[in-house]
Amino acid sequence: MNATAVPEPSKPHDSSQPSAPVKLTERLLSLDAYRGIIMAALISNGLVLGVFKDDPAWGWLARQVDHVKWEGCVFWDLIQPAFMFMVGVAMPFAFAKRRASGQSFRQQLGHAAKRALGLLLLGMALTSITSGKATLEFIRVLQQIAIGYFLAFFLLDRKVWVQGAAAAIILVGYTLAWMFYPGNGPDGPWAMVNANLGSDFDRWLIGRNYNGFYVALNAIPATATILFGVMCGRLVGSGLPQRRVMLGLALAAAGGILAGLAFAPAVPMIKRIWTASFALFAGGWTVLFLLLFYWLIEVKGWRRWSTALVVVGMNSIFAYSLSQLLRPWFDKSILVFSKPLLTALFDWPNAARAVANAASAPWPAAVGNGGVVLQAALVLAAQWCVLYWLYRRKIFFKL
Repeated sequence: MNATAVPEPSKPHDSSQPSAPVKLTERLLSLDAYRGIIMAALISNGLVLGVFKDDPAWGWLARQVDHVKWEGCVFWDLIQPAFMFMVGVAMPFAFAKRRASGQSFRQQLGHAAKRALGLLLLGMALTSITSGKATLEFIRVLQQIAIGYFLAFFLLDRKVWVQGAAAAIILVGYTLAWMFYPGNGPDGPWAMVNANLGSDFDRWLIGRNYNGFYVALNAIPATATILFGVMCGRLVGSGLPQRRVMLGLALAAAGGILAGLAFAPAVPMIKRIWTASFALFAGGWTVLFLLLFYWLIEVKGWRRWSTALVVVGMNSIFAYSLSQLLRPWFDKSILVFSKPLLTALFDWPNAARAVANAASAPWPAAVGNGGVVLQAALVLAAQWCVLYWLYRRKIFFKL
């Protein structure tokens, strides 16, 4: 990772006028905002809304910020696919600029390899630091992006139908490999057990299985998700009229969601092993999110509101690393000052007693769920301030 001072966009988000169709050599502000809101959700742990899981009124919201146990899909299961998809959307823009600057294919390949290796090493380093021991792991988002990014590079300049066919072949091949793998357990390939192609591959590669039945082979079907992003990125940057771009994105979103639902009875929707039905369903939703941000920012020209998200989205690697390494420190430091306020706000009668015991209790019971969520918002705001300081100085960390 290196810090570079790069030119800030010419403040397009300060305008309220619709823009012309985006071209591949331009910066896609809507993608920065999209990346920013997904990253903010991740680094805030969904504002810890999971504390409301037993609340009769807000339990539905809590379920959206925690992975499903096995089959199904909620908002939190879309976080990683969204990042994979956005990597794909950004690739045509990034490499179009490199070609415009005169880089050869060999130079671009070297950049792709270097970036993939950097993401892989950074992901493993963060995993090792947060777990307290050196860990070889390939299931985290950065490691998965690294693998899929490098594989997708070789299809970047192919025709759209070739990219679509490649994504289909990946998903069909992955599905058939799981279905007909001879080492499947008695309950079949989709059972929540470590008796399938993915778990056997992990035992061969690193000598163990991951917690939660995740598998490293996820990176293969996740490459299809990146290719979905590549195709959408080319559409957005094609210079076509915005209506046609929106129509294409809407059809892709609807097609992905409907296809995922259609295949789910035969191939269950399982994020932890990234089944084809999950890839299609999640892919459809990620396209829909892109369509929403594209419509708001590029078509309607409503940019001013997006600045707060762009601050995060343009420094997403640093934001992720900062949260992984220092979020507990932010939480503890802010709590020194926020604990009395939170206690008073959420349980006034017991405030005096809670404040008196604040030195000995990390979280006074009087604070309650509302206080926990507000504390998470304060921690997110503190991290955002660091990112804003970098943004104002045009310092962006890249690999």
